[in-house]
Amino acid sequence: MIAAEEILRRAEELRASLASCRLCAHRCGVNRLQGERGFCEATAQLEVSSECVHHGEEPVLMGREGVGNFFLAHCNMRCVYCQNHQISQTDRRFPRGEESVAESLLRFGEMGCPTAGFVSPTHYAPQILRAVGLAAEKGFDLPLIYNTNCYDSPELVRMLDGIFRIYLPDFRYWDDEYAVRYSSARGYREAAKAALKEMYQQVGGLEVGPDGVARSGVMVRLLVLPNGTSGTERILRYIAEELSTDVGISLLAQYNPVHRARDYPPLNRRLWRKEYASARKTLEELGFHSGYTQDLLPSPDSYLPDFERGDPFG
Repeated sequence: MIAAEEILRRAEELRASLASCRLCAHRCGVNRLQGERGFCEATAQLEVSSECVHHGEEPVLMGREGVGNFFLAHCNMRCVYCQNHQISQTDRRFPRGEESVAESLLRFGEMGCPTAGFVSPTHYAPQILRAVGLAAEKGFDLPLIYNTNCYDSPELVRMLDGIFRIYLPDFRYWDDEYAVRYSSARGYREAAKAALKEMYQQVGGLEVGPDGVARSGVMVRLLVLPNGTSGTERILRYIAEELSTDVGISLLAQYNPVHRARDYPPLNRRLWRKEYASARKTLEELGFHSGYTQDLLPSPDSYLPDFERGDPFG
């Protein structure tokens, strides 16, 4: 991790940018320093809905002890199927001081967590960086995970260079029509491609230490949606051809029609096994080196069960 002084300098620069916020691809331009709210509904006050030692991530990210995770409130997308809509699409407020988050980061290190992470961090990047800088002044140096929906501005991702060692983006859609219809994210594909390219240029493919825990790199989460809505196979081909097959892939099959999804066919049903099998076949054909997939049982027209994490490959 770069020096605490530099982290704090970047935090101040990003905070100043909140006067005309363009942290994400919405580029709302609102003055959050004056209490204005853009698409994400965030102000200049950091909001953390919860923190915990999380044991539900991919094993390569958490080891035996778990990830010290912070779940940020609000979101810069409006997914109709969001599992966390109670905190991402809400009028509730979850104020938290950066000094308190810094203390929690240090505590996660003392507890033996091999990594710490921020979930849905884009709209609170300035405040997060200040918390990390304050913790770094006291010796914090765990690999940090940036778990994003990939709708970040590339300018923001460049400011994270040397601070976050592991990027965990969810690449949600290939087709912009679906991104708008189901997540209110215009221009999603190009925004995600630009952000992901910058992430890969910074940290490269997933690198794992002798303890089996990631030390740096990119792992892309791909939630396979019904009826090819996510365009997962196109995304996989893009990553293989334009970046590298050393990018970690977590191919997710746990889609569930929660929140408002039942009003949006074809997202009003669970995923069929044959839909997931098709995406997994592409993954295997392209030769990705590492990641996680779901084992499949017979009956391709049956629905997939819930699962927390898949089985490793590579």
